Amino acid sequence: MEVAIISEQGVRETMEDTHYLNTSVGRKGCLYFGIYDGHNGCVASYYAGKTVHKEFLKGIKDGQTPQQAFIESYEKVSAGLKSQESGTTAVDVFIKEGTVYTANAGDARVIIISKTNVVQLTVDHRIENLEERERVEKAGGRIVYSYVSNGNGGLMPTRTLGDESFKSVGVIATPFVNEYRISPDDLVLLAACDGLFDNLSNEEAAEFARKELDIKKMLDAIKSEVLVNRCGTDNLTVIAVKLTGQLNTDN
Repeated sequence: MEVAIISEQGVRETMEDTHYLNTSVGRKGCLYFGIYDGHNGCVASYYAGKTVHKEFLKGIKDGQTPQQAFIESYEKVSAGLKSQESGTTAVDVFIKEGTVYTANAGDARVIIISKTNVVQLTVDHRIENLEERERVEKAGGRIVYSYVSNGNGGLMPTRTLGDESFKSVGVIATPFVNEYRISPDDLVLLAACDGLFDNLSNEEAAEFARKELDIKKMLDAIKSEVLVNRCGTDNLTVIAVKLTGQLNTDN
């Protein structure tokens, strides 16, 4: 399974993104990866990068579905960060036998790019999402501009791992989970933190995949567009998986 990665600090003072990748989870043809975009330090993102996949695989071995394993792993990892004030968004992907399983908490995304269409498999957990805003307000959270406020600070994502001081104002760790069957027309799976999607729309990102079949060159072009042409300032981590032919090789 062909995979390419870029992870760049950009102009930030620190690199708070981390990622995990395993191209042979359990058996040939399976793949697992996660991207973790930290804030208020890198403790949470580093911890998630070392831990989420382990908890997920424990759940799978115990007979859980991928969706159940994702939900439990996110909750456990977030609980393991109770002594920390840092937090992280998360997006995780498990591909097995032509099916893509995803989980996300926060504003990292996964999109599937086909020859003519783009499908977003994740949900952006920000207050611009009306369901998320209503959930936070119902939990007693106060919205200040585009942030959830805990009285001392603000947090843009409404779901994260860690961020213990925000749990009392409606920020939760429970991920959105999804399942998608790869189709013959699908070209590339693209996953990234908000450092990408705050600068490129889904369709703009898809155009890079349709123009460049080499996914490493495609990511290099995306990096140049985001960090140079559009003057992106955030850390940038992107993982691309070439999907062409996966239905035949994974079954």
